[in-house]
Amino acid sequence: MQTADGGLSKVAQGTLVKVCGITERPELDLLAARGVDLVGLWWAVPGGPHDLERDDWATLARAATDTGVLSPVLVTFAKDPEQLGATLQAAPVKWIQLHGYPTPGAVRKVKALESGGEPIKVIKVLHIRGGECVEASLLGSYEKAGVDVFLFDVVTEDGRVGSTGQALDAAVVAPLADQLTRPFLLAGGISDANRADYESLAAHPLFLGVDVDTNARDADGQISADRVAAITRVWKDRPDA
Repeated sequence: MQTADGGLSKVAQGTLVKVCGITERPELDLLAARGVDLVGLWWAVPGGPHDLERDDWATLARAATDTGVLSPVLVTFAKDPEQLGATLQAAPVKWIQLHGYPTPGAVRKVKALESGGEPIKVIKVLHIRGGECVEASLLGSYEKAGVDVFLFDVVTEDGRVGSTGQALDAAVVAPLADQLTRPFLLAGGISDANRADYESLAAHPLFLGVDVDTNARDADGQISADRVAAITRVWKDRPDA
């Protein structure tokens, strides 16, 4: 099985599962025990239900690394490289997931950051809205700016971004994926029940894995051990999950 830190930009060794919006240490232990590879920790996500203060974010990031299984990802709307750099100093996080609409120039500046003496790696979210990708004309520019991995996600009609639970349209993503030279993740309503809807994308040579939030939770909004286990079993083909 590929390791999260060393294998996120490689697509040859299996599907990665990322669970986003973690806020408590027991959730990390639950994810680590059920085959999750990556954990999304929110910082500078204005109004986000799982947004963390910098100190709390750093504590959870260190705890995720300490599991020896999970690789923490800084999920953020922030664009200022100085602010991001200050946050990264507090924890051994190698990955930044950029939501919102930073320019390729802004991405290039983030890509120049380091964490623990190593260059940071960048996941850039590509937002699908109304059957179109908002950033479609910038794919090549983002790659030149240093994006390591793209993540396809859904924007609601009222403009909400990230963890909306709305289903991603595979027919919209497919031609975009064919334009990429970087691996990609799928988000937007991903669950254990709808893998069949994404079989063509899962078979794509650049498919890397899935990112879930809403469907990893129970009716009370808490991370569900059963739901996480079902998602990892279906998407990672792990019958023992």
